[in-house]
Order: sequence, then C-alpha cells, then structure tokens
Amino acid sequence: MTALSICIPTRNRQIYAMDAITHLLKSRRQEFEILVADNSDDAEVLATFCKSIDDPRLRLMPPEDAPLSMPDNWERMIPEARGSWISIIGDDDYLDPELCEVLRLAAKIAPKVESISWGRSYYIWPEARTSTEITTLPVPSNLRGYDQKELMKRLFFWEEAADRPACPFGIYHGAVKRELLERIRETFSGRYFEHGNVDYDNICKTVMLSGGFLLWERPLSVFGACSQSNSIGLRNREIGKERTKVVLAESKFGFEAEGFPFSPDLGIAASIGHTIEHFKQRYGIDLSGWEENFIRACAKDCESSFDRQEFNARKEAYGAAIESWRGKKAKKMFKPEYKFRPDVPPFRGTADGILYFDMDMGETASAAEFYEMIDAMLFPVHLLESRLA
Repeated sequence: MTALSICIPTRNRQIYAMDAITHLLKSRRQEFEILVADNSDDAEVLATFCKSIDDPRLRLMPPEDAPLSMPDNWERMIPEARGSWISIIGDDDYLDPELCEVLRLAAKIAPKVESISWGRSYYIWPEARTSTEITTLPVPSNLRGYDQKELMKRLFFWEEAADRPACPFGIYHGAVKRELLERIRETFSGRYFEHGNVDYDNICKTVMLSGGFLLWERPLSVFGACSQSNSIGLRNREIGKERTKVVLAESKFGFEAEGFPFSPDLGIAASIGHTIEHFKQRYGIDLSGWEENFIRACAKDCESSFDRQEFNARKEAYGAAIESWRGKKAKKMFKPEYKFRPDVPPFRGTADGILYFDMDMGETASAAEFYEMIDAMLFPVHLLESRLA
C-alpha cells in the first residue's frame, strides 16, 4: 500500500527535479512514491533520466502535446497518484519521506485529521544569491491540532498575518488525504485546482472542508528558490511582473478579484489577497472585518524590501491601491517602515523559538543537501512516537 505520493510538477527545470528525485530515492522507506509531472518543452531529458533508474517508487508523467498551465499540470497528477496522502512540492524544493512516519502516527492518535503541515524551512539555491542570506529554522518540535474556526480567522480575516496569512494547511508543502481532495473537487468546481495561485487556492478549500488539522513544528521540507523560481520575483519587482504575466495568462477561471484594485504583481500580500477574494466572490462568501488586518499585511510586505527604492515604489503603489479601495481613512492605517540596515550585520542566533543562521552554512549545493544538514540538527523523526507515549 502506498501511504504517500510526493508529487513534483516541473517545467524546463529538469536539473532541479533530478536532484530532488535522486535524494528522495536514497530513503529506505518503501511506502511512498514520487510522481513527476513533466511539462517541459524537451521530454527526453527527464525520460532518459527516469529510465536509468530501476526503482518502482518513481513514476513519470510525460509532457502533453502542448504546454499546460500550472493548475492543469497539478490537476493531472491527482488521479494518477496512488497514495492515501498526497503532497506537492516544487522541483527546486525537498520533502523528507520520513513524513510517512508522521502520517502513520496521525492515523493512530487523530484518525479524523485530513490535513497535516509542519514547520517552514527556506533555501535559496547558490546561483540565485547575490549576498549573504540568513535563513530561519523553528526550534520547537511540538505536535498540535488546530481548530477550523481559528484557521478560518487566520486565512480569511488575516489574523496574525505577516505579509501573508498564517495558515500553513494545504497540499503544497503539506499533506492532505485523498478523500479530502475528492470532496474539494465535488464541492467547488469539478476540479482539484482552478486558480492560478494554486497553493492558496487549495488552502482556501482545505480550510473550508477538512475534518481535522495537525501541525508538527519540526520542519520536514524545504522551500527552495532557484534563479528561475517565481519566488525570486518577490525580491525583484521587474522579474515579478514578467512571471505574473505568465500566471495571469494561464488563469482560465480568472485571477483578479472584482473591485480589488491591487496589482497582482505588487507583492505577496496583493497576490494572495486576489486569490482569497476571488475564491470568496466565486463561491458567494461575504465577510467583513478583515480589511485592517490586510492593510497591516500590505505594510509588512513593503517592509520585506531590502532596497530603499523598491520599498518606496511598493509603499506608493500599495498606498494608492488602499486609498482607491477603502478611502483616505484606511490609508492612514498603512504605515510601513523601511527597516533594512545594510550597516548592521545580520542577526545570527536564536530568538523566540527561531534559529537564524547563514544559508551558506555547510556549503550545501541544493535544497535536498540543505535538508540533510538541518535534519541532523532537528528532533529525530523516528523518536516522535516515544515522545507521544
């Protein structure tokens, strides 16, 4: 029986996908599979690579006759996945197959849980770095359940948000039960994924329908960002504009929410804001009282800028959008501050349960190698059951 399907959609970034596959197959676990959905222009690269590997845990879906949109490439993986639980990661990311152990324990202690998440770890591939990068790692390793009402407040009302909602439950760098995905398809649009912002599209639906939520604070995966990643567009607005154009062009069901005057390429808060508002409008969900929290998230989005010129441009654009959206009174609540200090060495150490350290520590060359390094620093996955006893 296949407990977990690790799904990797990829387009023209075969070298990253091959690195992830190679490291995933080092695992001795047999109850997981790797399902790769190749959407590349050249089918031979991954086909030749996969043929050279004699391991039944690896399966490749070749490209179709024409390139697919991101939602469509994600969509075709779900019917092919064999796992009871399904997770999707990017080709420049990594996920520990030891997640299978967490899924096994979840079935024992919380059988109604249908969505599982874990702590966040971030890695920029060396070729995409322009200076010293500090990454963060959660230090605690508590296992806790979440109430649906709390998550709805975090997601739809932006409670406790930074530059994005503090709601980590969904299929991207999370695991959801197959039964939940089928309910999502039947309940909403006859599809598993419809919005161009596929991860938050799924988060909205997971929070609405899941029977239970479980979070392990210990990281089990790495969000990677290579030079071709959409994530790099969050750091450079010109790159962000170009990559947002592609996403908008591929959005069959629309991307932008009506009456929401924030350019989707403005920043992560604006992009996610469109996703959530589009979802609410499409399915008749009318909520109020979230606007002030969202404005704070817009300010924090501006404050993530390392460049003063970029900060000023983003501040001006967000401010104009807020005033157009909710008037001058709302704009007065928008108070971003430029906080980057190039003259002050970046902090390294622990604070508030988070470890800050140089991303180049260990001189790792990929997201998988980075995970192998931090895995040695973290609470051992195989000891989780003894801790719960």
